[in-house]
Amino acid sequence: MERGIHTYKEILSQGEAWRSTMQSMTVPQKGLKDWIRKPWDEVIFTGCGSTYYLSLSAAAIWQSITGIHARAVPASELWLFTEAVLTEGNKLLIAVSRSGETSETLHAVDKFEALDNKDWLADWLADWLAISCYGERELALRAPFSLLAEDAHEQSVAQTRSFSSMFLLSQYAAGLAGDDIEYLANLTLIPKAFERLIREYEPLANELAQNDELQHFVFLGSGVNYGLACEAMLKMKEMSLSVSESFHFLEYRHGPKSMVTPGTLVIGLLNDNARSQEMKVLEEMQDMGATVLAIDDSGDDIHADYVVEIQSGLNSLERGPLLLPVLQLLAYYRSMEKGLNPDRPKNLDAVVVL
Repeated sequence: MERGIHTYKEILSQGEAWRSTMQSMTVPQKGLKDWIRKPWDEVIFTGCGSTYYLSLSAAAIWQSITGIHARAVPASELWLFTEAVLTEGNKLLIAVSRSGETSETLHAVDKFEALDNKDWLADWLADWLAISCYGERELALRAPFSLLAEDAHEQSVAQTRSFSSMFLLSQYAAGLAGDDIEYLANLTLIPKAFERLIREYEPLANELAQNDELQHFVFLGSGVNYGLACEAMLKMKEMSLSVSESFHFLEYRHGPKSMVTPGTLVIGLLNDNARSQEMKVLEEMQDMGATVLAIDDSGDDIHADYVVEIQSGLNSLERGPLLLPVLQLLAYYRSMEKGLNPDRPKNLDAVVVL
């Protein structure tokens, strides 16, 4: 079979997967709406690898919409260092796993459920939600409630449409918890922008991937976009075995910029709330010799070597899934350019089972 065929098809089918995922949200599970709006003191998102990065952005969205404290924790930290992670209070755990079988995530859920009788959590009230692509596997079967992207299954190892579809589910959960009708309605607009985005910018992804002078890939994002920048970094690393890093936008000035050379491609995922400050970082990196790619909704007044204009009309808390497809294609084409097989990255398995 032709190498990379699964990854390519899965990237390009995201619009369809998102529509199917949105359709599954039209009728919430019985009792979900009231349950998810309980007076939680804190919401903890957890996952491993890609789903931990998803959790970083999902927690930022949840807190922004609901006003309830939310944070992301790697599943292994919750499992192995529980007392350093959890405090007293009403906790909602949202466990994210593409397969529903990742060992660390299941162990984290076990640990979370077993804390009812701990003296140091005398005021403990807890429950949890699963986000996954497989309803018939352990995570979803055990969960009190689950949100599923069952049309986002993948044959390739690296997550693409599964990630973006589960991220869309996390956005839905936040909108439902915050009773934000406008936000939920705007999520339904996301699939409409996908086809134009791919049609217009797939050639750019291919062009940049074939530029052998670019050997160092840096992904910058702030706020809700930080986790997405981390995920884009991981796709480049997994698929193409390239040197790739991710940072908060302004943090990149504090040391990491020392690595910038003419062989550096700096990719900025611009956030509406910090756009002017983020643009200054990109311009500074350009002055240092880096090639700069900016991803923005409008593309207005951006001075960069390349600009991806999403043109969704959605704000930064809404348009997250649309930031990823062009960068997934960049990683895919870089992998193909290097003669690798993005369907089966070196040393990786689709599910980590301990």
